[in-house]
Amino acid sequence: MFETLELEEILYYVFLVIILLVSIWLHEYAHAWTSYKLWDPTPVLQWRLTPNPFKHIDVIWFVSIFLIWFWWWKPVQINPIYYKNPISDETLTAFAWPAMNLLLAFFGMFIMMVYALICWIDIWLLPRSYFDISVYNGDLVLFFWVLFIWINIALAVFNMIPLPPLDGYRLIKVFWKRWAQRMEKNVMWISMLLIILIVSGSPIIWKYISVVSDSIYRLFFVLFSLIFY
Repeated sequence: MFETLELEEILYYVFLVIILLVSIWLHEYAHAWTSYKLWDPTPVLQWRLTPNPFKHIDVIWFVSIFLIWFWWWKPVQINPIYYKNPISDETLTAFAWPAMNLLLAFFGMFIMMVYALICWIDIWLLPRSYFDISVYNGDLVLFFWVLFIWINIALAVFNMIPLPPLDGYRLIKVFWKRWAQRMEKNVMWISMLLIILIVSGSPIIWKYISVVSDSIYRLFFVLFSLIFY
C-alpha cells in the first residue's frame, strides 16, 4: 500500500476530514434547500440556507470522530406545517438528504472511472469493493475516491435507519403515525440507545451499514464498468 503504516493513517484522517466536511455540508444544504423550495421558511430563519459548510457542522461532534469514532452534525430543522402537500412533501424531504449522498457517491465513481481511463488502469485493478484494500497499490487518487464513494454511501444508508433523529424516521412519521407517536414519547432513550450501539461497535448497526453500503458500491461499480469498458 503506502510506504509506512503511519503515512497511511495520516492520509486516511486527512481524507476523512475533507470528505466528511463536503458530505455533511451538502447533505444538510440539500435538506434546507428542499424544505425551503416546499415553502418552509424555517431553514432561512435559522440561517441554514447557506453554502457555508461551517453553518452545518458542529465542531465538537466533528472532532469526536477522532476520539470515540462517533460524530454528529447540526440537523436542519423543518416545519411540515408550511407544506402544501404534507405527506408527499415530507416524504420528498426525507429522501432528499440520502439522495444527495448517493449522488455524491455516483459522482465519485464517475471520477474514479475517468481517472482509470486516463491513466490506463485496467478495470480489474480498480477496487470492486471498499474492502479490496490490496488493489490501492499506493495510488492516493484511488484511495481518496474509494473512500469518498463509500463514506457517502454509508452516510445515506445510516441516515435511512428508521429511528429518531435520523432521516429514515421521517418516513415512519409519514406512513405510520401511530408508531411514530410512540417513538416520540421515548425519543431521548431511542437516541441514546442508537449512540451506544454505534460507539460500542455493535454488529447490529455496523454489519447493516457495511453490508448494504458495499452492495451499493458494487452496484455502482458494475454500472460504470459497463459504460466505460
